[in-house]
Amino acid sequence: MAVNIKRKNGITPPETRPVAADPARPNLFRWVLVALAISAVLELLLWRTFSRIGVFIPKQSTFQTVYDILSGIGRFVLTFSVIISVIMLTLAVLKLREAGRFGRVQGSRVAARNWALAVAFVSIALVLLITFTQLFPNEEVPALSLLLRISLIVAFSALAWDYWKANHEWLRRLFIGLLWSGYVIQVVAKLLQDYLHLPNSQNWFIPLLMVGEAAVLVNGVVLYFIYGGGEKNPLRSMVRNWPAFVGALVLTGIFVGLTFLTVAESDIVPILGLYALGYTMQLPLPLYIIALFFLLYTVFFNLGHLREGKFRRAAAFGLLLIFTGGYLFNISNQYFFALAGTLLLARPELVEEWY
Repeated sequence: MAVNIKRKNGITPPETRPVAADPARPNLFRWVLVALAISAVLELLLWRTFSRIGVFIPKQSTFQTVYDILSGIGRFVLTFSVIISVIMLTLAVLKLREAGRFGRVQGSRVAARNWALAVAFVSIALVLLITFTQLFPNEEVPALSLLLRISLIVAFSALAWDYWKANHEWLRRLFIGLLWSGYVIQVVAKLLQDYLHLPNSQNWFIPLLMVGEAAVLVNGVVLYFIYGGGEKNPLRSMVRNWPAFVGALVLTGIFVGLTFLTVAESDIVPILGLYALGYTMQLPLPLYIIALFFLLYTVFFNLGHLREGKFRRAAAFGLLLIFTGGYLFNISNQYFFALAGTLLLARPELVEEWY
């Protein structure tokens, strides 16, 4: 069915202009996004997880060789994922600029919602600049670290506001509110600890982190009802999409199995949570299991429906990047993943043209 769009002097309004008019650029963005998603998963598995679990496993000559090789690949993927994140964000700016999302294009005024997007990209640019200037410092510069964290708060807040303005349903606003809360609470907690030096930090730092962590875990279920096809009949939806259900069940089962198999090595489970995804793992274990299952199911569900449109594609890659970004940002690529994922959810038009 044709859609009539109001034009003035033959100009398409900014919000209705296609994001990618150049047929070559959608393919480039698609492959960069796919590469980013794959590298994010590999970095999580090889660097943040395997390389740290491996130190607890007795090493014979053969295993030591395998461990060294996989850890080396993990280090390479870590660097590659940072580079590909920067490329993805740069292409996103170009695509949105061509579609008239910034400034004035052909005399058309930019929509009010896009000012938040502009603030987000300025903050992201500051994050990138500070991150790369701090890669090989002689000593940490407190002022730059402070500016980095403030820029992260502004970037996530602007992207959350952009999403909020575009989605008026209460469940979607609950989702972005919980996502924003998780990111901002953990960054603020670190700011309070590092710069205000409040007394008795052990009494408030971890509890504050756990509040943000609880918001993230609750969101693991909320996102299923928005992006996982569970808004009307969750049980029937899972039966119809049984491959996603089986995939989520298997991976969640592996997580639970590793958790109980490594009880003897009490340090392994905290390492899986704290260093891999940045969770304190101090809340009841069932909360993590439930949230993980629904998030994995939602990602698999959307990966299986990529051809249905930008909404599914943005959800598949956006949620995957948010998951691999984790909660606490212990290394720089984690907040790169989280920013890229949140951007995709706020601006699904980035993947409007795909095939």
